[in-house]
Parts: sequence; structure tokens; C-alpha cells
Amino acid sequence: MRPHLGTLAMSLLVLAPCGSIAKDPALLSLGMEHFRDTASVDTDPARGLTTISTEPGFVEHSGLMGMVWHDEFLTAVIDAKTGRTSFRIDVSITYSGARRSYLAVSLAGMNGPTAVVPTLVGTESANCSVGECMYTDHLMIAVDEALLRHLAAAYVPGKPIPLTYTLTPKRGADYRGELSNAEIAGLLAKLDGYETAPAASVEAPPSPRRLDFGISGIMVSASADTPNRAGILVAAVSADSVAHQAGIITGDIIYQVGDRPTRSLGDLEAAVAAIPAHSTAAVRLYRGLKEVTLSARF
Repeated sequence: MRPHLGTLAMSLLVLAPCGSIAKDPALLSLGMEHFRDTASVDTDPARGLTTISTEPGFVEHSGLMGMVWHDEFLTAVIDAKTGRTSFRIDVSITYSGARRSYLAVSLAGMNGPTAVVPTLVGTESANCSVGECMYTDHLMIAVDEALLRHLAAAYVPGKPIPLTYTLTPKRGADYRGELSNAEIAGLLAKLDGYETAPAASVEAPPSPRRLDFGISGIMVSASADTPNRAGILVAAVSADSVAHQAGIITGDIIYQVGDRPTRSLGDLEAAVAAIPAHSTAAVRLYRGLKEVTLSARF
């Protein structure tokens, strides 16, 4: 979590003028690649947990003296013991006045808004001895992977969509938070890349693959607005690979290779493996909302 109140308490006691604060980039100016590349990965071997977070990707210094008055980011936790991955939204909110107790959060879901109960992780306080108390509440909101992948499927490069949620306290004003579907797609790309990375071995290297298509990506499902726009969202393209030479770019959604649909990474791998060496196959994909057919030479 970023520090809020400790720095704020000191700032309120400083009377000297401060310099200008650099303006933060707008949330919707940041694409999937930004959140994928800036996402942090922390491993706790003792607990068998790996945490992937988009916290470094975006912050808004909107408060006094350039303070962070509110913050939200996505976190995925991989449990090596169970093989399960859980997802959550981490939220920090700074406010003055009476302490708040959060009753529910309304999330935009696949079938309309869904109400869930947030978990209060902890609270910091400051300035209580010199005036009105200020608090920073740190909360966690559990979210389903299916919902995240559904929202990521709506991501179009260059046109991120803001996704809002509302926290309702027992008393005090509602808090309206905002994420971007580019951030969701970036987290999933980082997660899928981490999960599929081959383990290092000093005894024997990984078995070579017969064909190297040359992409990394995440599976995305269709949305209500675009029911057929599903497949593999391209997160990265290797230089001089089959995909690169065919003209495939980051952000494309591949839905067919040759005569085989590619709705999962396994489908894509099987489709590529079925193509004879030194032959050409059609690759069908969505580029934004437009359907495109490319020719790939294997």
C-alpha cells in the first residue's frame, strides 16, 4: 500500500512554499501493454504465494501537496499449494470526519450490477491531536476471474473503457472508484505469461517445439456487444517470428488459424502444430472491431 497519512500529517505542518507537482497521466491514456509491463511480481516461498499487482501502473496525486487521496489497483494471488488463483481490487480511501463502516460494493458484472461485501484490511489515522482526524481505509474487494476475462475481452487498443464501482458506507458519502479495462487486460496478460513460463532446469532444457508461432497472449471471451469477438488477445509478438512476419500486432484477437478455431491457448497451439512445415495458412483475427485475414508462412 502507498503511504497516505504519515506524509500528509507532516505536510500540514510545513509552511514553506512547495514546488509544482508533475501532472499524472490520465488513466485512459494508458494501454494494456503499460499495465502488463509495469505490473509487479512478488513471491513468498515460505507461504507458497505469488502476488501480481498493477499498483505501480497508475496513481493519481489529487490531494493537498500532491498527496494520494484515493487509490485502486488489481491483484492476483497464485497459491502454489492448491494451484488456485484469486483476484481482488485493492482500494485505499482517505477522508476526514467520522469513521466509516462499508456495507457493500456494487460491481458492474456480466448480468448487471452485483453487490458484494468488501473486506477492511486496516485503517491509518493522523492529525487527531491537532484537529479533525483524517483516516485512510484499506479495503479488498474479491472479484471473479470470469468477470475480469469478460471485461478484458472488450478492450480495444487505443480505446480503453472506464469501469466504475461504488462503495457504500454505513454513514458518509459513497465512494465511486474507477479502473480501466486496459488494466484488467494487462494484469491477465502478466498472469498468463507468468503461469506459462517454463521452469528453469540445469539438467535438461525444455523440449524444443516443432513450430514457434511467436506470440504470448490471453484468452478472451465474447461480450454482449460483440458476441463473436473471442479468441486469443495478443499481448506480445516476438521479432522475426511467424506471427511478426505475417503482420500480427499487439492487441489483435486471433480466432482461427487454418481451419481450426482458436478459443483457448491450447486451441492455438494445436492449430499451429497441425500445419505442415514450409506451408502457408490463413490467420483470421479481429483488429479492433474489424475482421482481418492474414497469411502466415510456417
